[in-house]
Amino acid sequence: MSESSGNPTRPKKAADHFLKPRRESTPCVGICSTSHGDYVCRGCKRFFNEVRDWLAFSADQREMVLDRLGRLKRESIHAIVEIEDAARLKSKTDSFVPEGNDDFALRIYEALARCKGSYADWGLSTPTGIEGGEDPIVVLKAIEEDYYLRSRGTFEQIYSRPSR
Repeated sequence: MSESSGNPTRPKKAADHFLKPRRESTPCVGICSTSHGDYVCRGCKRFFNEVRDWLAFSADQREMVLDRLGRLKRESIHAIVEIEDAARLKSKTDSFVPEGNDDFALRIYEALARCKGSYADWGLSTPTGIEGGEDPIVVLKAIEEDYYLRSRGTFEQIYSRPSR
């Protein structure tokens, strides 16, 4: 029986657009901070002008933004969580990741959502350098903060004025 037929015994797959939303959708997560004066949204990590002008963007413009967001999120995940055993991580996450998707950043994120602190069981190393890193929720929050800082750094790099 296929997953789309509603078989309750089979685990639901992760969204295909976890690390890169579909071009026709918006990356908005409903926690917009640009309306409070932030240049980079704390929710979706887009720049204020990208949030404001999203509906007017061409498909290519949206694709560029989505590619950047996906790259930054992957960088954040890999910067904070190390894979100890890739084969174990893959086998433990196969039922949660769309078939044919070997994106290990997605697999790490899926494992963190389910591991309950048993990182080694999922093929991951316990993150170091994060206070409370034995708690996967703390690690997920650290990833989001790193992702925000990377997006903000990119904004500042693009829009900074050279000093005179």
